[in-house]
Amino acid sequence: MSDASPSTILTVPVASLLPADSPRLLGLDEGHARALAESGTEFEPILVHRDTGRVVDGMHRLRAAVLRGEHRITVRHVDGASSDLFIQSVRANTGHGLPLTPGDRRAAVLRILTTHPHWSDRAIAAVTGVSPKTVGVVRGKRWYVV
Repeated sequence: MSDASPSTILTVPVASLLPADSPRLLGLDEGHARALAESGTEFEPILVHRDTGRVVDGMHRLRAAVLRGEHRITVRHVDGASSDLFIQSVRANTGHGLPLTPGDRRAAVLRILTTHPHWSDRAIAAVTGVSPKTVGVVRGKRWYVV
């Protein structure tokens, strides 16, 4: 599978996948996963890190597939460092599906500031779906967060 291009869609066993490094503070919302499973709709491919098999985006769709009794799921592989994968996860979760809570977004801002301190407030705001002013406030307080 490692020679597939990033845009290639593959079907893989659900048991071969590792859980996401999720931007959701409360983790998986079982009710949302159940609703997806019961919807009967075909899911978009989930994003999976090619080297580790860790889900980058799509834990609710993965859980819904398991609830449906499916043993395989379609994936699209992505590459990158773990800090960049987290950014891809946040970006994906602010663009579709179950929205990130304001707390999830602020926690994502803090984490991105830790891994990418050179990024501008506007760049981080664009990824996390908060205002640049919010990023600036978090940036100013981050050294005091325990």
